[in-house]
Amino acid sequence: MSFLLAALLLAQAPAGDEPAAAAETTATAAKSPDAHGLGEEVITGQVDVKIDDAKYFFAPQVNPFAPIDDLLAPESYVFDEALYRSVDSMTVPHHFVRSSYLRVPVERDFIYDDIMVFLPSFESRVATWELVVSNSLGETVRRVVRKGQPPALISWDGRTDDGEAIVTGEIYSFTFNAYDAQGNQTRIPGSPQRINAMVFEQEDEWVVSIAADQIFAGGTVTLVEGAPPRLDEAANIVKERFRKEVVIYVYTEQEKLSSDRCAVIKGEMRRRIVLPEEAVKVAPRFVPGLKPKFSKIEIHVL
Repeated sequence: MSFLLAALLLAQAPAGDEPAAAAETTATAAKSPDAHGLGEEVITGQVDVKIDDAKYFFAPQVNPFAPIDDLLAPESYVFDEALYRSVDSMTVPHHFVRSSYLRVPVERDFIYDDIMVFLPSFESRVATWELVVSNSLGETVRRVVRKGQPPALISWDGRTDDGEAIVTGEIYSFTFNAYDAQGNQTRIPGSPQRINAMVFEQEDEWVVSIAADQIFAGGTVTLVEGAPPRLDEAANIVKERFRKEVVIYVYTEQEKLSSDRCAVIKGEMRRRIVLPEEAVKVAPRFVPGLKPKFSKIEIHVL
């Protein structure tokens, strides 16, 4: 009986130790921060990783001197003859852009008002002075004589001694003579100048006079290369001065050539300006023996 009791006690001893071991394990797990549950796996460690991604850098395009450059740079404006074709019609009314009464910007080669201006300067006192204008034949067309010191500015209005306008296409020479009290002369010659086109007022009308070779090729009705801007400027003057009519005179040595050139000029004016049909008239003028250099076109605006 005692043997059986001892065997039974020995068999129950390990079973009594299991709760204690389980309790100890639970307590240990609660105390350890690295403890993990059943079925979990924890891997720890360190690895150096180098990132090779490309990095793009854009320097800011800032010019710190831009304000100064804007002040120092000269302003310039370029006129584009085709501008009116490309302007947005929603911005500028189409009828305004194409208005025939807008002045066309051109580089003027017409002479307005004074033909020539002199700025005489003398160290000694001048008793008498004169300005002499001569044509290509050496003939004096204008002489201005005055006593005393000449003014700081002397101008010539393109008129002859008879008050008539000079002829376009002609070459004129200018000479300034000064005399002191003893009669000693100082002569200042000027460079000869060809007058190609001029604009002047005559009584109650304005006249645009242009040498024929500035518009037409010799003996023909073919326009030369530089004719369009000159015709533009003539049209500008008609726009500015027109009141009731425009009369086109063409001087040549042939009647038919004068008539044909009149028709061409009339057509060119009508292309540039809107005018009543009866407001534009032509007057061919043929002068037998007229030298080609004296052929000219005159547009009279009344």
